[in-house]
Amino acid sequence: MEIEAALAAAPDDPNVCYVAGNVALAGGDEHGALSLYERSIAAAPDFPAALLNLGFILRRHHRLEEAREILRRCGSLTPADATVWLNLTATYVNEGDAATGEAVAREALTFCPTSADVRWNLGLLLLEQGKWQEGWREYSHRFDTPVLQLPKYTRGPAQPPRLRSLDDLTPGQIVLCPGEQGLGDEILFAGMFAELLDAVRARGARVVLDCNPRLRAIFARSFDVDLLDSPPSIEQDVAPPGIVTTRPPAERADWLLPLGDLGLFFRNSDTDFPSRAGYLTVDSARVAKVRTRLQARAGGRPLVGIAWTGGSVRTHARYRHVPLGEWLPLLRKEAYFISLEYRDRADEIATLLRDHDIEIVDLPEFTQADDYDRTFELVAALDQVITVPTSVLHVAGSLGVPCLVIMHHRAAWRECSHNDRIPWYPRTHERFVRRPTDADWHRVMGLVAARVQGLGVGTECT
Repeated sequence: MEIEAALAAAPDDPNVCYVAGNVALAGGDEHGALSLYERSIAAAPDFPAALLNLGFILRRHHRLEEAREILRRCGSLTPADATVWLNLTATYVNEGDAATGEAVAREALTFCPTSADVRWNLGLLLLEQGKWQEGWREYSHRFDTPVLQLPKYTRGPAQPPRLRSLDDLTPGQIVLCPGEQGLGDEILFAGMFAELLDAVRARGARVVLDCNPRLRAIFARSFDVDLLDSPPSIEQDVAPPGIVTTRPPAERADWLLPLGDLGLFFRNSDTDFPSRAGYLTVDSARVAKVRTRLQARAGGRPLVGIAWTGGSVRTHARYRHVPLGEWLPLLRKEAYFISLEYRDRADEIATLLRDHDIEIVDLPEFTQADDYDRTFELVAALDQVITVPTSVLHVAGSLGVPCLVIMHHRAAWRECSHNDRIPWYPRTHERFVRRPTDADWHRVMGLVAARVQGLGVGTECT
């Protein structure tokens, strides 16, 4: 109420508008905050704090050119403010113009060379361009930012150090390897894990993997490695009765090596990416049962899994979503389509059946199961996957299942490439990219439908 009274008394006071904008922003009213910051700047054009907050909101609302102009103005007033440069460089990450973003990030580092946030953004921009060696080096700063944190493995403040060179290993040491970020990231990074095991064991050391619980079954089957079980609480000295844990005592954990750091050792150039079809192992008997069940229903049609949404607001969901209605050129092909959506999409699937008489089979017992091994079983049973950038892209790649990837030109480094392939899965995955000049998905979906036709999926339904 006090801020409302102050604003009523002095509606054009830049400080009052700025504080009121902060209150609106804290309350989740970003549109109200944006208007108040604009009023503040109209009264005081060189108000750095208001410019910074306005640029932040414009970036969140994807008004990128406006955000860049505002943040540039702010940076000219406070060139050493790393937060300004963080927000400015972030307007280029995953936005399809990584080369310009790289130049901006390098400029930022001349003013704030120790900013881990800017260095992480630089790493992402370099990886988007396939500049692997420097990209991984800068990407390693991600755990020096407030955004990501490594798991805590000790009771005290000290953690085992990050392993920066395999030559630092000595016989008998233990390397704790935490998984990180989303399921898709962890599956992708696992494509380098066998190489890590060989390198560590060659030095007489041991790896313990701390993976996402949903991936334990597939990783245990695929790698001869100790998995870190759920630990006792820090108040306990031993695990509860009946629980077997491979968690080493804190004093025996010599190094931490997050899965995302493996690129530093094993993917420093294009030639380091192996040409292979899969690296994870499914239960073949269970997969055979799933495939038999699906084939009995498909009536001779190929089994094609599809996913049309991915990500969250924070991870560019707006560019990882192709509305189901846009898929009609593909869905009219004579195939047995199976949803690989990990969220409940029953309403969309029902609407498609009602409006177009097209069926997509929904199997939530596989796609929404706590044990992601069920999703692996389903994908392994398919003839092909067609998906936007989401975790099933990596599931298909890890199993060697052919995959067509439908994507915006604004994309994360995992899906970026100089051609129509994805370097992580060069033998199985093909990219279909919506160009900046495309008004909609019509061209891309037509190409995908034609490509499916060429692979023998069939003709259009009559």
